[in-house]
Amino acid sequence: MKDSFWYKLLMPFLVLMLTVSVTVSCNGVEGQQEEEEEEEQSTEIVDPIMTDAGLVSGTVVGDVGEEVRVYKGIPFAAPPVGDLRWKPPQPVEPWDGVLDCTEFAPIAPQITSSEVEQSEDCLYLNVYTPATNTTDLLPVFVSIHGGAMVIGSSRSPDMTYFAQQNDVVGVSIAYRLGGLGFFAHPLLSEESENGVSGNYGLMDQVAALEWVQNNIAAFGGDPDNVTIQGCSSGGESVLFLMASPFSEGLLHQAIADAGVYGSSRTPPLEEMETRGENLAIELGVADEPDVLAALRALGADEIVAAVPVSTSGTELQLPNVDGWFLPDLPLEVFQAGNQQNVPLMIGSGSDDLAKEWNQYGDKNFACAMSTVSSEVYAWIFDHAPCGSGGGTHCLDLTYLFADLSTREDMCDVDLEVSEAMVAMWVQFARTGDPNVEGLIEWPTYEEATDQYLKIGDPVEVKTGLYIPPEAGEEEEETPAEPATYTNTEYGFSLEYPGDWVEKTEDLGPGVVWRVGTTYTVPAVRVIIRDESEGTTLEEVFTIHLTEDGEKTIDTFTASDVTINDTDFTQAEVTYSSTAYDYESVIIGLVTDGKWIIIEVYTVSILPFDYEDQQAEILSTVTFE
Repeated sequence: MKDSFWYKLLMPFLVLMLTVSVTVSCNGVEGQQEEEEEEEQSTEIVDPIMTDAGLVSGTVVGDVGEEVRVYKGIPFAAPPVGDLRWKPPQPVEPWDGVLDCTEFAPIAPQITSSEVEQSEDCLYLNVYTPATNTTDLLPVFVSIHGGAMVIGSSRSPDMTYFAQQNDVVGVSIAYRLGGLGFFAHPLLSEESENGVSGNYGLMDQVAALEWVQNNIAAFGGDPDNVTIQGCSSGGESVLFLMASPFSEGLLHQAIADAGVYGSSRTPPLEEMETRGENLAIELGVADEPDVLAALRALGADEIVAAVPVSTSGTELQLPNVDGWFLPDLPLEVFQAGNQQNVPLMIGSGSDDLAKEWNQYGDKNFACAMSTVSSEVYAWIFDHAPCGSGGGTHCLDLTYLFADLSTREDMCDVDLEVSEAMVAMWVQFARTGDPNVEGLIEWPTYEEATDQYLKIGDPVEVKTGLYIPPEAGEEEEETPAEPATYTNTEYGFSLEYPGDWVEKTEDLGPGVVWRVGTTYTVPAVRVIIRDESEGTTLEEVFTIHLTEDGEKTIDTFTASDVTINDTDFTQAEVTYSSTAYDYESVIIGLVTDGKWIIIEVYTVSILPFDYEDQQAEILSTVTFE
């Protein structure tokens, strides 16, 4: 063969081709290795993104150069269903393929008029990221929704605009609510390896923050710079998390908005266990051979419907002091200096209810923090759209997260207030200090100077946060001076007699009372309804009577109010807003086709046991 003509002719060519082939092959391997190394070094964020449980794919919104990637419904814990109901959150089961995260997950079971899908499988979060790479990591802003621990969802706030404009990664989280999130029972405590029960909703929040630590860098967020923020029960959650040892290392700044009241009414585990036993009786399962199995076999809607929503001392939606997750009342933890020692912004709106919340603790928490840290900033939000009254509960969230330039009900002053507020909040999230060059200097809170920032028109530094008496001290409560307001257009008068009555008396229609209160300025909410137009509401406003008989009026939009019953003598009215829902009672009627609905406040500052306390007559309504 080697002597053949073809062998001698082709052999040189075969050798040449083999050499070229080997060279090309080696160069190809080298080129592939270089490409792989470049890919490994690349920090560009490309969808889908790998989390510790699998790939997730979201959507891109915004104009070119201002894009925000939005990932909705990312699971951060296993579904708390079946045997996992009323247990601490468990790890997510990894999934194959790419998880579609373009739609919000169902919201936690709750009583609401909304038709949004609900499910006990609710432990999901949303990520809003403007980041384009994982090299220049951005501050992370985690929002915890409010709703009295019984309503709400991670759908609010929409953090798209906030993330886009401020180069922060926004995260909104869900958690179990009401009886599914905070139900305690002796048998559940016995079942637990830690000997406690309840607080599952707060444990969910910790699990979400742990997810942030493990995954947010892949979305361009900095796990070493996480700010938690919440309003109302979201603000309460911020303080609970700061008071829990399980939050250590999970947060680096905290913003508690209107959250002091709820965090101050945290009963001990034993009391919540007793309430849980009473609920089991009410649900008809207390005598079952296996009470827990019977409770877990109930539908989520049955649990939700059976849990009372009130401030009467029977609530089941409250966190409890269990000595494990919550070692003590949050204020006690702060005063002992055992909270997570991170920079804190604490404040509330200036509406009548928020003022009471502020009086019951913002200064207490600020004082407690200031003894162990100089990084405490107090504020009061005292602004409303185009100057129409005072700031209302959690209204500041609109100024923080929304694009006000697109809203017709906002004016230039609103935009200026929003810009200043956003700049300070974002600066705090970046550095732990809200002071921004070119804006007013915001001093840290110190008990000696008692300074806070009033956010309104103008934004200014004020002094004099209220602080209640020490525990055990009596505070003298004096009713306000008598005051009268007469409405000739609708034919009724409103009188505040400056008097007290016993709670046991039947006050009857036309009398609004509040228990054991420091609230000295009477206020009632008045709704004018045109009977001929069905449930169409003409006007909704709140009348505040001052001691000299003057009045101020806060206006609500009619779309925020729905009438659920048409009984002329007594009917429930539900207010729905971005902040909260609550119910009131009709106690008056004006003829000629006009209803006057005088609201009996159902949300108030009450102690747990108030059966023997006095009630203040806030107003008496007289119809012509």
